[in-house]
Amino acid sequence: MTSTMTTTEAGGGPVDTDGRARSVQALLFDLDGTLVDTREANHLAYRDAFAEFGHELTPEQFAGTWGRDSRDFIPDLLPGVDQAEVDGIRAAKSRLYAAELHRTTVNEALVAFLRQMAPTHRTALVSTAKSGNGRQILEVHGLTPLFDVVVWGDEVTRSKPDPEGYLRALELLGVDADRSLAFEDSATGRRAAVAAGLAVLEVPLF
Repeated sequence: MTSTMTTTEAGGGPVDTDGRARSVQALLFDLDGTLVDTREANHLAYRDAFAEFGHELTPEQFAGTWGRDSRDFIPDLLPGVDQAEVDGIRAAKSRLYAAELHRTTVNEALVAFLRQMAPTHRTALVSTAKSGNGRQILEVHGLTPLFDVVVWGDEVTRSKPDPEGYLRALELLGVDADRSLAFEDSATGRRAAVAAGLAVLEVPLF
């Protein structure tokens, strides 16, 4: 783990990680940008999906969407777009994504930590990724067996920064937020975890 990683809790300040670590029962992880760097793969798949519907998506525009669900950011990027086109773009992205998986890179340090902790802690993945694309990433990088619980973006009504995904994962794990720790790279994800009552380790770009 890197020394630049910082920890916050519901009050917004630092948390005593040494004290909490002695009682942590569950570890909850984000996927994109936290366990696996998928930025390039996601951008190219969304870029081509937008193009199929006659729209442009620049790297700068995509960078501003990081950590958000496409149900939320597509209408923001394309004001006035109807729901059918949003759904069409999302479906096209899912179809195109498989061809870009070779561009994804594992966070080796964090995955090594996860592998070490998984036998003695409850583990969950809480992601805004759609289940189809997300499962592809887990399979490609051999991460599927490491999680007791997985909550995908298309399995919740309200995506991050809403805490619904984290709250569902905690319920499925059968643990309390104050005995758990979340790992997130984006401000959107950190807001969701903090809103669920979790302490959060901020994962830097790797």
